[in-house]
Amino acid sequence: MDAGLLQSIVVALENVLTTRYLSAAGYVVLLYDHLLTLDDEVKYIWSAPTTIAKILFLTLRYMVPLFLTGETITRSGLVVIPMSDATYAGWISITISNFLVLLRIWTTLPRGHRLITWSLVFFIFMQLGSFAVTTWVISNMIPVLFFDPVAGFCSFSAKPNVAGLWIPGLIFEVVVFVTICWNALDRPRALGTDSETHITRLLFRDGVIYFIILFVLRVANTVLALVAHVSLIFVAVYFIWAGTTITTNRLIINSRRAVAETEQRREVLLMAEAEAHESVADDLQLDQSVNDLQSIDQQARSRNASYVRWSKGGSFWAT
Repeated sequence: MDAGLLQSIVVALENVLTTRYLSAAGYVVLLYDHLLTLDDEVKYIWSAPTTIAKILFLTLRYMVPLFLTGETITRSGLVVIPMSDATYAGWISITISNFLVLLRIWTTLPRGHRLITWSLVFFIFMQLGSFAVTTWVISNMIPVLFFDPVAGFCSFSAKPNVAGLWIPGLIFEVVVFVTICWNALDRPRALGTDSETHITRLLFRDGVIYFIILFVLRVANTVLALVAHVSLIFVAVYFIWAGTTITTNRLIINSRRAVAETEQRREVLLMAEAEAHESVADDLQLDQSVNDLQSIDQQARSRNASYVRWSKGGSFWAT
């Protein structure tokens, strides 16, 4: 065997192992985080009313672990999941994630705000563009995909152009970040310290964290797709997929927890105010009762004094 060919096979095998290890790490972290947040999920999500947001969240929450489980089994050689299926599953999960983030942004806006309509139009446009790019990448990637009998796994005869898979996501994240910052500057009172703005402040904070994490992850994916060796272009795909899901799950669960805690604090305050009002009312009633008793006592004293004066000076049997 040619030494150069042998060396390329060795490098490819090493890169495949790196991809498998990093994918396994992302899978384990996702499952671990799922267990950590399961209690909050049951408490704040399952008990919530059935809405589109709840259905989408649970779909994202369990779809990604199932597909990553399938990918893990696929890499073991037991079953095979077509690459196109996994790619479109990734697109669906990212679309759900983006829409859930959009819903979180809408909760920080007044009802009927014009930004809600424009952001929805932008979201639809970006997801349609992302779907078109995903289809284009798959259609160009499949022809150069082949099974290498020497290495024992699938490889590419030429490096496919897959960077476009993450460009729409990058654009969406930048627009989301700009929207959050603009909303914060446009309504500075929403960032106050009182309990009424606690949820809004939390959403602003989590939105910034969400942007930073996802922007870094997607930039890493794009850079790897452009400059990495052909056997490394998907080295971080599943790890970043898991990281994106974890970030979105945390964002939604934290917001639901904030809403529940704020409502609980509001109920406690209302109960305290009601008890205070009731106590004041009782005190006023007690004061009124004391005043009434004093008035009655005063009247009785007056009558007794009059009777004594009459009995001493006005009685018909007095001598």
